[in-house]
Amino acid sequence: MREQSPPSVRLILHSDQSHERTGEIDAQLIRSLSGKRNPRLVYVPSVADPRHKYFAEKARYYEKIGFTNCEYFDPLEEQDPARVDEIFQCDVIHLAGGEVCRFMERLVSSGTNQRLKNFAARGGVLVGVSAGAMLLGRTFAGAGLFGERGPTDGLGFFDFEIIPHVAEHFPRMDLLQVFANKTKKTLYALNDGDVVVVSGRKIRTFGAPMKLEPKSVK
Repeated sequence: MREQSPPSVRLILHSDQSHERTGEIDAQLIRSLSGKRNPRLVYVPSVADPRHKYFAEKARYYEKIGFTNCEYFDPLEEQDPARVDEIFQCDVIHLAGGEVCRFMERLVSSGTNQRLKNFAARGGVLVGVSAGAMLLGRTFAGAGLFGERGPTDGLGFFDFEIIPHVAEHFPRMDLLQVFANKTKKTLYALNDGDVVVVSGRKIRTFGAPMKLEPKSVK
């Protein structure tokens, strides 16, 4: 399958991560896509995490799969410009879960949205979890399914929509088909543990994500 993605883009899209369901997959994919045995990884939160509670949890996840070089970067904290430039020389950037509209606002207001585009253009690997995966698309209209309101323009790396946590929120898949028909967008509906990988214009999936194509309704 081919999508209109930049030829260098390398994305790993999750609903959620756990060592049991995604640890081995992440270990293999991140090493393969980054070309590094122990790549330098930067965690970007969706909201302020001053005590690094969520970062610490994710750092432990990555440490258990062999990645010990993890750093924290909040784009809205005051930063030395040289330090910010140095941050974006890393190998992998992890975009956390949370509220996708609020997360995107943080990225745009800090200029991090453009830095992420530049990072991906040079071949950096982006790992998006839930909201962090949704905002990597051209749009994230699916945020409305979770009750979010606001602009839905994403970073523009792919044309489909990621819908996470399907089993929890959408026991009736026909509701997602209605959404696909209404928006005329292809959906990848992910349960926790499912993974979609975008590498250039190629897409691979792990687990059992469901692909829903829009249908004409007469």
